[in-house]
Amino acid sequence: MQAFGDAMALGCALAWALAVLAFRRVQGVGPAALNLFKNTLASAMLFATMLATGLRFDLGREWSDWGALALSGVLGLAVADTLFLAGLRRVDASIAAVADCAYAPTVLALSVVALGEPITTGLWIGAPLVVLGLAVVGWEPRGEAKPVDRRGLVLCVAGVMTTAVAVVLAKRALDRSELIEATAVRLVAGSIALFAWETIAGRRREVLALFRERESWKWAVPGAVLGSYVAMILWLGGMKYGAASRAALLNQSGAVFVLVLSRIGGEVVPARRWIGAGIAIVGVAAVLAW
Repeated sequence: MQAFGDAMALGCALAWALAVLAFRRVQGVGPAALNLFKNTLASAMLFATMLATGLRFDLGREWSDWGALALSGVLGLAVADTLFLAGLRRVDASIAAVADCAYAPTVLALSVVALGEPITTGLWIGAPLVVLGLAVVGWEPRGEAKPVDRRGLVLCVAGVMTTAVAVVLAKRALDRSELIEATAVRLVAGSIALFAWETIAGRRREVLALFRERESWKWAVPGAVLGSYVAMILWLGGMKYGAASRAALLNQSGAVFVLVLSRIGGEVVPARRWIGAGIAIVGVAAVLAW
């Protein structure tokens, strides 16, 4: 079962890396519109999967578990993904990849606070290394032609850290739930919350823009399928069927995938981003090794 969980976590990293590159190419719509589009499409695909496999919603679930999954969906899919996509509009995919390294240390730190797990030596060593790696990526050498947009980097990090809060919140409920069904609950809750918020704020037309802009679907649809359907199932599956620490470490290999794929795609990746990514990944490994 551990090997199955490891394979799912590694597959999640690759699927998310491809999704990030696709989302980076979607232009002309805001991050909330892209987020609602991808979540709605993934929700429809999950419903179809449930029908095909005979799964049903667990109406006997404890209300506390319903609340945990729903709140996790709101934080992770309405708030966190919108922050991350907003940051991705301002920075290259290679920078967003390094920002993603903040995920594992945040999960471990929250596990200490929320789940009562002991503070590990790795957390003391690894968390500062992740911060150092992000600082190296965000550092602007004098005379650089294309400086890093630090606000974009902060938005990406904020999105990643909010995702970590969401997954820790859902961990116990997820352990008592079917994988596909629990993923569907989170996606529906996040989609409804995002649409309701944008409607209240008077941005209903804007948040529905991508449903009309079919020219953007050539990148938005593959990104949604890979990032909100495939990666979501594999991510939660890695957490459910394997050790959470191993899953988190394998998830972080997505940073390497994004850097490599970005370079293959023609994006200029300065040496310091490779260095920063290396420092951050070593930090993640330290957090999860001790």
